[in-house]
Order: sequence, then structure tokens, then C-alpha cells
Amino acid sequence: MALSVSGLGSNLPIDDLISKLMSVESQPLQKLNSKEASYLAKVSALGQIKGAVSAFQNATRALQDSSKFNAVKSSSGNTDVVTISAGSKAASANYSIKVEELAQSQKLASGIFSSASSAIGGGKLTFTFGSTSGGSFTPNAEKIPKTVTIPDNATLNDIRDAVNKADIGVSASVVNDGSGNRLVFSSNTTGTASTLKIENSDDGGALAGFAHVPGGSTLTEVQAAKDARFTLDGLTIVKQSNTVTDAVEGLTLTLKQKQKAEDAAVSLSVTRDSSGIKKTIEDFVKSFNELNSALTQASSVDMNATTKPGEARPAAALSGETVIRTIRTQIRNVFNSVQDVGGAYRVPADVGLGFNQDGSMKLDTGKLQKAIDSNPQDILKLFGSVGTPTDPQVSFVSASGKTASGDYAVNVASLPNGVLGGAGVVPSALTVAPGGQIFQVKIDGTSSAMLTLPAGTYTPASLATALQSAINGDATLTAAGAKVAVSVDSVTGKLVMSSQKTGTSSTVEVLSGLDAVGTSPVNLFNNGAGVAGSANVSGTIGGYAATGNGTVLTGAVGTPVEGLAIDIGGGPTGERGTVGFAKGFAFALDGVLAQLLDDKRGAIASRTEGLNNSVKELGKQRDVLNRRLEDVEKRYRAQFTALDAMVSQFNNIGNFLSQQLAGLNKS
Repeated sequence: MALSVSGLGSNLPIDDLISKLMSVESQPLQKLNSKEASYLAKVSALGQIKGAVSAFQNATRALQDSSKFNAVKSSSGNTDVVTISAGSKAASANYSIKVEELAQSQKLASGIFSSASSAIGGGKLTFTFGSTSGGSFTPNAEKIPKTVTIPDNATLNDIRDAVNKADIGVSASVVNDGSGNRLVFSSNTTGTASTLKIENSDDGGALAGFAHVPGGSTLTEVQAAKDARFTLDGLTIVKQSNTVTDAVEGLTLTLKQKQKAEDAAVSLSVTRDSSGIKKTIEDFVKSFNELNSALTQASSVDMNATTKPGEARPAAALSGETVIRTIRTQIRNVFNSVQDVGGAYRVPADVGLGFNQDGSMKLDTGKLQKAIDSNPQDILKLFGSVGTPTDPQVSFVSASGKTASGDYAVNVASLPNGVLGGAGVVPSALTVAPGGQIFQVKIDGTSSAMLTLPAGTYTPASLATALQSAINGDATLTAAGAKVAVSVDSVTGKLVMSSQKTGTSSTVEVLSGLDAVGTSPVNLFNNGAGVAGSANVSGTIGGYAATGNGTVLTGAVGTPVEGLAIDIGGGPTGERGTVGFAKGFAFALDGVLAQLLDDKRGAIASRTEGLNNSVKELGKQRDVLNRRLEDVEKRYRAQFTALDAMVSQFNNIGNFLSQQLAGLNKS
């Protein structure tokens, strides 16, 4: 700041004059400050709009949660007798049930021993599960016999502990009934198909008193095995367990109490739970209206304000901003777009969503309820994204906004688990002759002993179970921690054998005995190794290389299947059917909102960046103006200082002349 002068020589108000001149000179700076304040107000308002759009996106994503659309409610008229739970596939219906018998497991008791800690002896006990009818015993083909080694000089307690430690599906306990100690064997599985046959390795040996062979030496049956029996809507149903999952699709019945003949049947009810759908859609409408209100307030103009001619009406920070129109237009375009998802509803208006004249959203609850009652699954299709694999062991996980709708072939090159695909189709009934089928496998690098597939007639499912039990029951493989899962490929009808280990050391190999199985020989597996495991699943979706992460295969960036994620839950390598994908309304809207909110290329971010750049530019202009104003003020002060000196000089000359003239007049 220049030294202030006040016209000492001229008595001129120089500071005041300079101040008024600089006020005029500073008007461009004041305009810059006003413009900067306007820009900063816009940036702040855009931040609030971004928050409202983000909140609306969260409400939109909630519409993609399929559990809210598939929810069902179930109830039992008497939960002391039976309880019911319903899954998403359960149909709305009412049932009547009467429980006539509860399933229970067989319990066998030995003779009396005076002491539970006295030595008895050792050997082996073999437990076989099956059905007992009088003196006849029929082994259960789906359960492999299990052998327990009893140590030498074992006591009653030792025998109990050895059986329990073996974890073979039988529990043992020592019970003192007042007259002595008995060893009680209990089958862990209820139902008449899981009664016990117990054989000792040395007939007449130390363990002979624990053998139970129907038609021969037997233990005392203290509890008979029973099947669950009940009537459902007049139809008599018999099951091995009190937990029934396959009587009605999607329902699990838990039988808890046997009813008397005179007791009334219990009513069961299954209904769609529409509360989740309603609340989710109501929250969506509320969130949209909050966003709509935020957009309106941020861009409004006060049309009722009194203004002077040429004066602009009071307006909000974002009045006239194209970003507001962009947000509204892009959102409304999604509402008006037809969603080709194969359901009864194609636009949100079909289920009661509409708009008022002020742009706010309204919900016709009656129309929504009608849609829920008639086609709840189609509401899910309208709002969410639907992925439908044809292979039951492949499941849809998720997709991205860039995933294109379509049907895509799935091909699996490798799995985390080593896998061996079957060679021949398993017939509906495969009979293994007496003596069983001898075979050998190599799992995770460890060879099994020679194994036996028991004699019997098998369905494809029971054959898979029997093979799995035989392999997993091998002591050598168990010691090495090697296990397999054997299943039936629902597409090809062939067996699939998979190691339960993951990684490159996970392998499955058949060494012998499974290439000609049964009385009418079927080649279940060729001798040789399958495909070794890998760190992650690998393969293609729609012919495009996909990225594996564990068992999840995800479409690569830049392809039509980008972001499409599917879980390969098992099965063979090679072609695995197709996965159909369709985008619903909420999925499409979420994609639009994600683009609007994109921190780099989104409309809000782009406009915010432009405003911030303008603020920076104004700052540069302010610096230039401030330097110019300093120079101007210096010039003014120099000029006024010179003027003051000149006026002062003139005043001095005037005073001198006045004095001279005054002297002449006196003389």
C-alpha cells in the first residue's frame, strides 16, 4: 500500500479521491467474486444431488433382491404335532395332515456284565444297515458295511468308545439297568431300512456276545425301528425320517408327535408373503420422490417474486443447469423402456408405478397387489436380473450393468477339484451279482485297497451313493485325507467322480474294475485319470474366455458377458449347457444411476469438475486483477502527489505575489 497523503500542500482530499477511483476500478474484481460464489454454490448443490441419486440407487438395488419376491409364509395349526417351513418353490396352498406314527431308530442291548471296566477281549465288529423281516435281513444297498476294530483286552467301556470314535452311524452307550451293565447299540438313522446286523470276526470269540444276526444269534431289541407314517390330504405317506422334505416340493415337514385316532387333523397353510415386495417398492417410490424434490429445489425459479425491470428472478443454485435435465431424462427413459424378460409385466406401470404432473411418483397399491397375487415370479423378472442355467450344478451368481441379455453356452476346462467323467450311461436298474464288484481307485495320488461294490440292484442315484461310500470307507484313503463325491450328471445320465480336495494335487483315477459293472456289464468309468484340479475354475461363457475365482466363473471385460458370474458347483468338465440372462427394470436403472454417479465420466462428476476448473480460472484472473489494481493505485497516488506538489507550488507563488502587491500598495 502506498504512503497515504492528505493534500498537505494543496489541501485536496486525495485519499478520498483515490478510494472512490479504486472503487470504480475494482468493479471487475467484485464481479469475479460474485461469479466464484455462484460456482461454489453450484458445486455444493451438486454434492447434495449426488447424495440423493446415491440414496435412490440403494433403493433401486433393493429391488434386485430376489428373496423379497420369493418369500412365502407357512404355519401349522398345532406346532406340538408338526411344524412346516416353506422354500421359494413352495406353492400357495392349504393342507390337512394327521401323524399316525413317528419314525424311530433301532436299539439293541447286549447281555448283562457285572463290570463295565473288566477285560472282555478284542477283535472286529462289522455293522451292516438294512431291513429286517422276521429272521430275514436285506442289506441297504446305499450304505456300505462298516467294520470297527476292538483292541485286545477291551472292556465294555472300551468297546463303546471304539464304536463311537469310528463314526459309522451307530452310537454305543453303557447302561446299568439295576441288574448289571449292558452295551446298547443305537442306529443313528431312523426308519426300518436302517436296522442293524452285527457280525464279529471270530465266531464264538470274545465278541460273540455282541453279534446280532437276524435268524441267528441276536441281541435284545429294546426299541424297534419304525417308519414315519402320516396322511396328507387323505393320502397315506410313509417315510424313513420325521423330517420330510420330498412329500411336497418346497416344503419341509417336521413330525413331532403321534396323534390319537380320535384327534383331528392338523391344518397347514402356505401363502405368499407380499409384505417384503410391498415395502421394497414403497421405499423405492419414497426414495424417488426425495430425489425428485431435491432436483426441483436445486433448480427452481421464484416466479412469484417482485422484480424491477431488467432484474432476474431469484433462482436456486442449479437453475438452468443441463445436468438436472440429464438426470431426469435418463431416469425417465428407463421407466418408459420395455423390459423383455419373458414375464407378464414389461414396464413398471404394469404393476402400479406411475407419475403425477409435478414429476413425483405414485403407487397404485391395488394394481400392485393384484400383480403379486397372480404372478409374483414375473414381478421379480420385471425388477431384477434373471440368470437361468440349464445345468442343475451351475448356479447364477450375479451380473454387471454391462452384461448383455442373451443365452450363453458354458464350457468348463478345469475345476478346483480333480474330476473324472463317466464313460457310459447308467441304466435305471443295474444289478451287481453276489460277491460284489471288485475295483480300485487312486485319489489325490493315494491308491486304495481293492474295494467292493456290494451285490444288489441299484438305481443311478443309489449306485453313486454306494460307490462313494465304498471309496470313502477305505482305510488307506481315509488316513491320507482323500475323499470323493460321486454324483449322476442329470444331463448325460453318466456318473461323475470328484475329489474333495482342491488345487493341482487334486486328482481322480480309476485303476481297475469299473469298466464292466453288473450282470449286464456297463462301462461306468474307463481306466485312467480324469482332469486334475486347479487353483480356480477355468472355462468360457458364450465362447469368451472367463476369469475363475474358486468355483465362480466370471465373463471378461469387453465381452457381451462382462460381469456375468456363475458358480460351478461340481459335475464334469466340458460342455455344461447354457445360461440365459435377462435384465430387469431395476438392473437397467441401476446401470444408468451408476453411470450418472461415475466419479470420472458421470454427468455429475463432469459438471462438478468443470465448475471447479472455472473457480481455479477465476482465481488466476483475480490475481491478475489484484496486481493491476495495485499498479493503478500507485499511478493514482503518484499523479495526485505530483498534483499536490504543483498546487502547493502555485499556492506559494500566489502567496508571494500577494505579499509583493500588498507591499506596493503601502508604499
